[in-house]
Amino acid sequence: MYLSKLTLNPRHPQARRDLANPYDMHATLSWAVADREGERLLWRLEGGPREAVMLVQSRTSPDWQALFERHPGYAQLDERSPKLFEPALKPGQLLRFRLRANPTVTKFDPDPEKGKRKRLGLVKLEDQLAWLHRQGERCGFAVPGAMVSSSERVRARKPQKDGEEGRVITLQSVTYDGHLRVNEPDAFLAALQSGLGHAKALGFGLLSIAKG
Repeated sequence: MYLSKLTLNPRHPQARRDLANPYDMHATLSWAVADREGERLLWRLEGGPREAVMLVQSRTSPDWQALFERHPGYAQLDERSPKLFEPALKPGQLLRFRLRANPTVTKFDPDPEKGKRKRLGLVKLEDQLAWLHRQGERCGFAVPGAMVSSSERVRARKPQKDGEEGRVITLQSVTYDGHLRVNEPDAFLAALQSGLGHAKALGFGLLSIAKG
């Protein structure tokens, strides 16, 4: 895996569009890994529109120059990026983490004839934390201590289709900070690579870890 850090230029027209719509942001970032089979970017925006720092995780080394040639002045790349990320994981290891996720629950329509399912964002603190613990059980880690540092609703407009304006969707954005303990290194590494939860293309699911 590779980690990259970019500081977006808030005065750049494309950067402003991207900051206003996660679908546009994903499309722009994807230029750095265009035509790569099996590549799937994970990204997280830190700070606000005026100090927009972008963290990006990729499976291959991204070609940021390709993006900058398409959008000159779009962002500044950290001098250490992209950085190879090969975490040495072992059972019982304690790590600090940050995760921006879209915790959800699937509800079934009470009308059996419709048989529809709807994904709903979790808004209660206890439900958000319970979701995180379930992710840990499924992905080889435990969460001895975590807090929700941010919880808000974000809007995203889907791309145009057949000349028609894409519809706007609302997502629950939750940022978790805390400590986790690695129980199953292989399962945890797979979760690091693929991300946690839904809406990964829209800036959710990137699990950042550090010693501590």
